[in-house]
Amino acid sequence: MKNAHKFQFGVDIPKQDFNRNQIFVVMTNGLDYRTRETIKYWRRAGLDIRPWVYRVYLGNDNEMLLEISAFRVEDNPYEDIAEGYYILNTNLQDGSDPTDHDDMLGNAKAAAYYKPWKFKIKSLQKGDFIFLYQSRSGVVAVGKADGRLQINPYHGNPDDGEEGTAEYCMQLRSFQRVAPPLTAAEIKTITEVDYVFMQTMFGIGEDSGTKLMNYLRADGRLQG
Repeated sequence: MKNAHKFQFGVDIPKQDFNRNQIFVVMTNGLDYRTRETIKYWRRAGLDIRPWVYRVYLGNDNEMLLEISAFRVEDNPYEDIAEGYYILNTNLQDGSDPTDHDDMLGNAKAAAYYKPWKFKIKSLQKGDFIFLYQSRSGVVAVGKADGRLQINPYHGNPDDGEEGTAEYCMQLRSFQRVAPPLTAAEIKTITEVDYVFMQTMFGIGEDSGTKLMNYLRADGRLQG
C-alpha cells in the first residue's frame, strides 16, 4: 500500500502515519436533503463527515448533464428544494467583464449562460422571488420571475446558438434595486442559515425568503 500510494500521489508517507486522520465523504444528490441533514447532524456530533453534492439536469434533446459541486465542509441541505425563493449570482467576479451583471440589472432579468447551470433558470416558476447577488457586495436587486423562459444568443452573437453558450433568462416583474446591498453576513444573520455563496443559483427556504423580504421593506432598502 505504501508503494502504491507513493506511485499515485508522489508523496512518501511513513507506514505508521497511514489512516491516522480519516474523513468520511458522502456523495449525494442535491435533492436528497435528508442525507444532507444527517451529515450536518453528525458533523455537529464531532464526526469529520463531509458532503460531496452532485446534480443532474435535463438539457436539450433529453441530454443528461451532471454538475458536481466544489468539495466543501459547510452545506445547506435545502438549497435545491424549490420553495419559491432563489439567490442568483450576477456573474460579476473580480476583474471580469461587467456586461452580464449590467444586463441583468438594466433589463430586470434573471439569466445564466453555461451548461449545466443555465438549466436552473429553466426550472423557475411564475412568481418565484429572485434575489440578484453581486459577488463581494451582496443582494443588489430582487424581482419575481415571469415564468416564460427565453433563449437568446449570448451577447447578441448569432453564431452562439442554443448548443453553445446561449443565454437562458426570464424577466423579473415588480423589480426593485436594493441599496445599500444586503451583504452575505446580513443574510446569514437574518435567516440564521450559514449559506455558501458559491453556486450560480441556489434555493432558500420560504421562511428565509420571507424574512429577507420583510427586512428589506422594513429597512427601506427597496428602491423603485
